[in-house]
Amino acid sequence: MTYNSTLPKVFVYLLTTIETLYQTSVPLEVQNRKNVHLATSDCLVIACYLWGVLHFSETLKAKHQLAQSLFPNFLEYSRFVRRCNALLPSIQVIRQALVFKEVEGMSVSIIDSFPLPLCQPIRNFISKFLGDYANVGYNSTKGQYFYGCKCHALVSESGYVIDYTITPASMADSSMTEEVLSQFGTPTVLGDMGYLGQSLHERLELEGIDLITPDMKQKKILFPNFSKRRKVIERVFSFLTNLGAEHCKSRSPQGFQLKLEMILLAYSLLLKSAKSLEP
Repeated sequence: MTYNSTLPKVFVYLLTTIETLYQTSVPLEVQNRKNVHLATSDCLVIACYLWGVLHFSETLKAKHQLAQSLFPNFLEYSRFVRRCNALLPSIQVIRQALVFKEVEGMSVSIIDSFPLPLCQPIRNFISKFLGDYANVGYNSTKGQYFYGCKCHALVSESGYVIDYTITPASMADSSMTEEVLSQFGTPTVLGDMGYLGQSLHERLELEGIDLITPDMKQKKILFPNFSKRRKVIERVFSFLTNLGAEHCKSRSPQGFQLKLEMILLAYSLLLKSAKSLEP
């Protein structure tokens, strides 16, 4: 398919890549549903949302206005919201298809978590965003308490987010390790001090997973560059934060997950593009 030459090249890259992934990964019953011939395709809706992410638009309204600047006859705002929410399962499938192709055959991954605050610290004990899905936790990096959620993520050494799970902010990293590794655990996983505990390590060993934590003997013998290799996940979290991961102030769980999935998809597409330019 050809596109208007006035469209930004980055937008065209987003749209064409999404179209390819959509055709090869989204179930046919979704692709061929009765309203598939809508004037605004699923791929265009997704690409416009991603375009908003790359322009640091925090709200759906801002993303919609940005889309209208490219396409004057774009969907009205309420339909854009409904289409985005309905496309969440397809967006997840597209992101997974992209990531799994890039990390196929890897043997080492990195596990960690990062905070997803939903309000300013002064409102920690009065905010009710997301209800039972959020609470007050401690951010050791900033040395302060926050109200919100926590994203526990598994990342490849090449920088792709393989899998993740969202919990209330107070949930300990070690308690979510097995869930994060349940589907895509690699033979070796690098963790930090939050993943210490003999019983956890023994349970993972029964599943064929060797969890390496900051034990000096392990670092010197097995991974002499342990700290350097773990910095990959810190850079990934920093990039996700820059794209707005710490500003997912949605009032609904679905809206919250939609924004996070779109940020992860945008990040994965940027990473794929950057790696294609490497010599």
